[in-house]
Amino acid sequence: MNLDFTKENYRFNARVSAIIYNKDKTKVLLFKINDGRDFYMLPGGRIELNEDSKTAISREINEELNYNLEYELCSIQENFVSKNNINIMQYCFCYKAIYNYEIERISFNCLDNENQMFYWTDIKDIDKLNILPISNKNLIKEQFNEIQHIIEK
Repeated sequence: MNLDFTKENYRFNARVSAIIYNKDKTKVLLFKINDGRDFYMLPGGRIELNEDSKTAISREINEELNYNLEYELCSIQENFVSKNNINIMQYCFCYKAIYNYEIERISFNCLDNENQMFYWTDIKDIDKLNILPISNKNLIKEQFNEIQHIIEK
């Protein structure tokens, strides 16, 4: 069961995401859901009840990509958005990892969601893309060495 609940016109959820670089850190893996959305996101998903964030990111990436990577926490994000008259508060634990293998395909389908496509994207092209949350662009480009705390409203 996901850590995601709604009360009246408020919703809270906890998720994890990963900045997955290729081995020379010139590309990053993004995804887009093919349902009319015009934005990209970092791979990841919801944290389950009584699950820690590091276990959650390993599980989500394994389910979606069948990648077994080493993860290091890089940011904690508090995102506040409103959608369809629902006020959403989301906590996201963002990790970074390196994919140390040759990239065989630039784009490919998610293993557990046929409407979700992954794209290996050149980091130099990040500013041209609509990526949500917006703060993820700086996390990808700057490759900070210390954990970032980001509040985005």
